[in-house]
Formats: sequence, C-alpha cells, structure tokens
Amino acid sequence: MTLALITGAASGIGATTATRLADRGFRVIAVDLTDELAASAAEAVDGIPVTCDMADRAAVAELCERITNEWKNDLHVVIANAGVIRIGDVAEQGATDLDITLDVNLGAAMQLARAAVSTFLPHDRGHFLATVSMGGIIAMPGSAAYSASKAGLRAFLASLHAEVAGTRIRVSGIYPSAVDTPMLRHEARNGGSPLNFVGEVLSTDDIADAYEKALDTGRLEVYAPYVDSISTRLTMLRPAIVPRLIKPLNWLGERGRTTFLKRIGHD
Repeated sequence: MTLALITGAASGIGATTATRLADRGFRVIAVDLTDELAASAAEAVDGIPVTCDMADRAAVAELCERITNEWKNDLHVVIANAGVIRIGDVAEQGATDLDITLDVNLGAAMQLARAAVSTFLPHDRGHFLATVSMGGIIAMPGSAAYSASKAGLRAFLASLHAEVAGTRIRVSGIYPSAVDTPMLRHEARNGGSPLNFVGEVLSTDDIADAYEKALDTGRLEVYAPYVDSISTRLTMLRPAIVPRLIKPLNWLGERGRTTFLKRIGHD
C-alpha cells in the first residue's frame, strides 16, 4: 500500500488534490479539522480519515507521531495544504489572530515536514509538498500575518530542499494566485485584500494540475499561473514601492471582486 497524506482535505484545493492522488494510485490519508470533515474527505476518495486541528500543537504532534511510526514504511507523499486567514490590518487584530495564522500556515507545516523527511530519509524516497501562496511573495496590506506565514514557509521549503539535496527526497511548494475556494469566498464577502482579485480567479483543478506537475517534475516552486509570478517577484525586488502601487491595484481588484461575487451568485 502506497500512502499519501494531505491536510485540509475536505474542501477546496485539498479535496480536488486528494482526488488526483487517489487517481494516481495512492491510498489517501485525508486530514481535516473535525471528525465529520475528515470522514467526508476520506469517503470521497476511499481513504483513511484523520482528525487534526492544525492550530492545536498537541494534535499536530500526535499526527506527526503517526507519520513517524504507524505509516513510516508506506508513506510516500505528504502535503501541507490546510491554511487560515484573519482579515484586517495588524493594529486591528488580536494576538490570537496572529498566533493562529502562524501556527496553522507555518508552524504545523514545518512540523509535518520534519516528521515526513525523517520518515523518508531511511528509504531515500518521498515527496513533501505545501500550498504556499503568491501572497508569500507580494506584500498584502490587510493580510500581513498571512503573507508573513507564507513567506516563512517559502524560506523553509527552500532551506529544506537544500538540506536533502543529493538524496531522492523531493520538496515542492505550490504558489497559487487567487483560487475559488471557501477561503477566497470568505475574503470576497468580508473585506479581504483587493489584490486577490486583480487577476483571474483560478479553479481548484488549476491548482491540482500544479500539484501533479510538482509530483512529476520535483520542482521546488510551481506557480499558478506562472505569468503572475513574474510581476510579483519583480515588484518585490523593491518592496518599498508597494504603497505607490496600492491605489491603482486596489481599484482593479475591487472591480475583480465585484465580477467574482456576481459569478458566485452573491448579491
């Protein structure tokens, strides 16, 4: 039995990617926040349900223990996909909002990577992947903690990739722009960053395509779409210019938000 584990498996990118993993012959360990969500995710792919709150360090440690013991001989792929966002400027947020964002988006992913790679090394095989974000590259006012968590995850993956160089272990990050997920719909309806809506909103199938590309090629960074990554990375060569770009970008983004809300049937 060849296992693949994915967090946030019940909806959005996680659900679509879990289906792709099952189609590729993996038995999917479907991890999500509650028993009901995990069961639903596992049922969709004839997989193994696992409940884990990624904001709960003890629960994450228990999941990592299962990776390094229960599944150590059969686990080939681990995907850290679960994520959260707390909308609002830094001064408006509570300390808990910042902590949860970092714990889920960065801390839990790092712990899963540690457990996965320690399990992969004796076998000299395995692939750790994570849903990062273009928001980890570009500055996003109103989502600073989210950007910080994803930027930290990008740096972590690059460092981990260098650590396992020379082995057959692979490390990949997927960098989507806006994707039509429950998280993006929440942002669209509740004042999330207009920068999310400057370009085309992708489907979860687009991101599952990116995951399959990463699985096939082992690339460290896979962007979706690639063209967005060019302008994003060029802009961040001089991050101090971002405030000068915000007004026109926000205008474009608000137009895009209106179009997206109409598309999803929001009055």
